[in-house]
Amino acid sequence: MKVVRPSIDQNSSTLVTIDLHVIGINGIDELSQKLATTAYLSVHWLDQYLTWTPVSYGNANYIKVPQDDVWKPDLTLKNGFTKLTELGSSVIYVDVQSNGNVSWYPFEVFESKCEIDITYFPFDRQACDLIFVAWSTKDRSIDVKLGGKGVVLQDYADDNAEWTIISTSASQLSSDSVPKVTFTLNLQRNAGFYVTNIIVPVILLGILNFFTFVLPADSGEKMGYSITVFLAFTVFLTIVSSELPKTSGSMLGYYLIFQLGMGIFVVCATAVELRLHHKKSPVPNIIRQMVKWHCKFKGVDVCKSGNCNGNRNVVESFDKERMSEEDINWIDVTSLLDFVLFWFSFALNLIVTTTIIAILVSK
Repeated sequence: MKVVRPSIDQNSSTLVTIDLHVIGINGIDELSQKLATTAYLSVHWLDQYLTWTPVSYGNANYIKVPQDDVWKPDLTLKNGFTKLTELGSSVIYVDVQSNGNVSWYPFEVFESKCEIDITYFPFDRQACDLIFVAWSTKDRSIDVKLGGKGVVLQDYADDNAEWTIISTSASQLSSDSVPKVTFTLNLQRNAGFYVTNIIVPVILLGILNFFTFVLPADSGEKMGYSITVFLAFTVFLTIVSSELPKTSGSMLGYYLIFQLGMGIFVVCATAVELRLHHKKSPVPNIIRQMVKWHCKFKGVDVCKSGNCNGNRNVVESFDKERMSEEDINWIDVTSLLDFVLFWFSFALNLIVTTTIIAILVSK
C-alpha cells in the first residue's frame, strides 16, 4: 500500500538518504531575499513490500513506476519561499529494484529563503541554504539523512552571468525532533559588469569634480563647468539605478552618496568663490596673512592684484620689495581658495576611493 510506510516492522524507522544535484542558479532577488535554483534530489530508501525474485519474472531486476503509485517520503523544502507543495510531478518515475531499493529523482525549481548581505556589493559572497525535511513525520519514523555525495555539480551549467558557485557543503541534524538535511551553496557575484559600468565611471566623474578649482574665476566657465559635472553625475546615477541593489547598506551606495555630496560641495564652493572674487571691500588681516603665506609657498615675492593666481615674480634679493598687505585683494583670496580646495578635494577623494575599493576587493 502506497499510504503505509514500507516497513514490515512499523516500530523501526525507515532510512531515507538524499543528495542534491544542482543544474543551475536562476538568480538572487536581494529585495525579496530569495534564491532560485534549478536542481533535482537523489532520494533512496528501502521498500520491504516491493521485493521479488527476478527469475520468477523474466529476470527483471528493476522496474519503473510512476511516483504517485508507490509510497514515498513527504520531503519538502523547509525554507521554501512559495507555498508548501509535493516534490516532483506525475511524469516522474521511481526506479524499484528487486531487493526493494527505491530511487526517486524529483526535479524542481527550488525557491528558497536566503539572507542576502549586500555590504560588499558588487564583490559580495552569499551563503544560501536549502533545508529538506520529512514534513509530517514527528515521531522519527522516517530518518532523513545525507547521502554519500552531498551537493553534486556534475550536471551544473554555469550559464548565470551574475553568480558563480565557488563551493558547496552539506550537513544533517538528527538531534532535532524532525531530522533535516541542509545543502549550502556559496555564491560569488561576478563584479566585472559593475566595475566597468558603475565604479570606473563614478571614479572618473569624481576626478572631473575637483578639477573645477583649476579653472580661473575670470574665465567665466567655472560655475558652468561645476554644474555640468554635477548634472552628468546625477543623470548617470539615474541610468544605472536599475543595476544597483534595491536594499540599503552597501558600501558602494555610501560611496555614491559621498560623490554626490562632493559634487554639491564643489558647486556651492564655486558659487562662494565667485562671490568673493568680485568683492570690493578690504580683506581682513587674518586672511591677508594666509594669502601671504600662500604666495611665499608658490615662490611669489611680490603679490599685486592677482599675482598670486599662478604668476611668479622672482627677485634677486630677499631684502627687495616684498608683498604689501595693501596690494592683497579678493582675487588673491580666491586664488588661495582654489589651491586649498583642489588639494583638499583631491586628498579626500583619493583616501575615500582607495579605502572603499580596498575593503570591497579584500572580501
